[in-house]
Amino acid sequence: MSRPNSTSPRPNVVKKPSPANPGRSKGLKDIRIDEEVKIAVNIALERFRYSDQKEMEFPSSLTSTERAFIHRLAQSLGLVSKSKGKGPNRCLTLKKKNGSEASSSLMSCTLTQNTKKAVCNLIQRFPLTNKERTELLPKTERGNVYAIEAENREIGKTSGCLNGGIPQVPDKRGESKYDFFRQSLPVFEKQEDIIRIIKNNKVVLIVGETGSGKTTQIPQFILDNCQKNGLPCRIFCTQPRRLAAISVAERVAAERGEIIGQCVGYQIRLESRVSPKTLLTFCTNGVLLRTLMGGDSTLSAITHIIVDEVHERDRFSDFLLTKLRDAIQEHPTLKLILSSAALDVNLFIRYFGGCPVIYIQGRPFEVKEMFLEDILRSTGYRNKGMLKYNKEKQCEEKQKTTLTEWYSAKQKNMKPETQRQRSVPAIKEEYDILDDGGDTAFGQMTEKDANCLEPWLIKEIDACLSDIWLYRDKDAFAQLFHLISTENVSVDYRHSETSATPLMVAAGQGFLSHVEQLISMGANIQSKASNGWMALDWAKHFGQTEVVDLLESYSASLETEDLDENTLVQSDGNDLSIEDRELLKAYHHSFDDEKVDLDLIMHVLFNICQITDTGAILIFLPGYDEIVGLRDRILLDDKRFADNAQRYHVFMLHSNMQTSDQKKVLKLPPAGIRKIILSTNIAETSITVNDVVFVIDSGKVKEKSFDALNNVTMLKMVWISKASAKKKK
Repeated sequence: MSRPNSTSPRPNVVKKPSPANPGRSKGLKDIRIDEEVKIAVNIALERFRYSDQKEMEFPSSLTSTERAFIHRLAQSLGLVSKSKGKGPNRCLTLKKKNGSEASSSLMSCTLTQNTKKAVCNLIQRFPLTNKERTELLPKTERGNVYAIEAENREIGKTSGCLNGGIPQVPDKRGESKYDFFRQSLPVFEKQEDIIRIIKNNKVVLIVGETGSGKTTQIPQFILDNCQKNGLPCRIFCTQPRRLAAISVAERVAAERGEIIGQCVGYQIRLESRVSPKTLLTFCTNGVLLRTLMGGDSTLSAITHIIVDEVHERDRFSDFLLTKLRDAIQEHPTLKLILSSAALDVNLFIRYFGGCPVIYIQGRPFEVKEMFLEDILRSTGYRNKGMLKYNKEKQCEEKQKTTLTEWYSAKQKNMKPETQRQRSVPAIKEEYDILDDGGDTAFGQMTEKDANCLEPWLIKEIDACLSDIWLYRDKDAFAQLFHLISTENVSVDYRHSETSATPLMVAAGQGFLSHVEQLISMGANIQSKASNGWMALDWAKHFGQTEVVDLLESYSASLETEDLDENTLVQSDGNDLSIEDRELLKAYHHSFDDEKVDLDLIMHVLFNICQITDTGAILIFLPGYDEIVGLRDRILLDDKRFADNAQRYHVFMLHSNMQTSDQKKVLKLPPAGIRKIILSTNIAETSITVNDVVFVIDSGKVKEKSFDALNNVTMLKMVWISKASAKKKK
């Protein structure tokens, strides 16, 4: 055998990559490291990129695979990476590129003016969505953008701020089954005038009666005009309540043949239906105010702001108008439209420095108004207090007769003993009337005075008052003051036969020191006798000038005046008949006007149900407690309704309810079922319940007020405004 030639070619040897550089040719996805290390490295590099540091060093404890991952990640982020050392001392250092290196990797593109204009028009007509913007970013930055967007969406929902966007040219409206209805609205006749005035003025006031269509149609007029002329727009329309914002947005979207959330949407706190294509957004006053308070950048992308139901003054609307008045000066393209059914035109004209006013008539529906006196007369409603009032009126007539005798009595023709003998026998009879129930018709005696005083005590006090008036017996005052202090008698005790108080008697006789003492003891100078005279009238009638001056100065120092049944009834005799005036006096005397008379509401409700079986009934109440109380009476307590509860659907409507529950009120009930809606003033504005035929208004509303003494905010029940009553009509 021959030996192999030493000069023969050597076989090819394939060299394997050095284990010192594993993964050098691999991508980030191919390098396998722990997920925790990967997250920590990403966070560390992001902080380094946006910090002021120029160099960053990793510890030598990293494995070669982990160092390879950092090299690849740094390269993708535009950072310079370098490893130094050998074995366990090998470390990794990152550096930021200098300005020249960074600038060399950027490319510039210069566009002509026509190209810029064409690009801007395209972006306005076809705006980039958030998803498209994110896809244009490097892959390494997309994850952070997604997280930031999700966080911003959550913050926007919880804080109640509007989403950003840019003006666009609206799409042409689609056909809808509501087109004929829209053309029948009174506001449709003034479409051209409204658009022209809005175009030529920065601020416009629109006074449209209920049912004119101003809430749903004016925003659509602006959209249609911008679509016709190719003008980009972005409109915000505020409503005072969440339910109004949602229902109006859904109605407008339906009239345009669109799905809610596209061109037309709404945004309230914790709920929104908007998209990048939304050009008309309905929101609450608070949401728009929070957005504007975040900076003026939002206003630059808004072309029109409509503040609906501007007559509803609260802290949000007042601050919003203040902000908008300043904004229209800084943004010349911004248009502000204020609309309401009951607007104080002169107030807003002065506030905004002059602006045109557009008046729109309402739909010619006949509305029959019935006031309290009409209800009392037509239904025959009488409570126990009113029946007691009629009985006390008879007592009052008798007191007037005795009081007239007092005025005309001549002291020289009478003796104390005979007068005392004449007064005492009548006391027992009068006491029986008082003891049978409460104070007199015009009296203000306390419950203890009317029911708990013993007959001998009533006789003694009556005798003292008679002696003081008929015989100018000053010594009788000592006995009177003694009885008041020792027997716990009211200082405003009334004479059984005349209803005169000690203050009236002292004022009529001119006893100045005793008048001062009675006032210091808490005597009420506004109490009236059976003929309607107060202590001041007694002093004037009998010429006691010093007492007149004292009472007038004290009366002027009083801050408030209590309302009685006389002041609550209109004084103009042409407005009310004598019968109606007496009915109102009896009712106001029998019931506390600071409360809501649920008994009367139930009586009216029953009468309506007796007259007709069709038509929903809307009842306005001040708060949740009254709503729940009336609901329980209808469904549980009152047998007239509880025995036929299946015939009634009772809905509650207030701001604390879920939006989905509030929407149920707008649905029609099944045949044979009557809908009864118990609502606060949330149902007053911007929403229309089509099947409502009867409205019962309690005339009260709860408003937030601040108690400066106790430093707390509380809900206070007050009378509704005239504008609010007109709006409900």
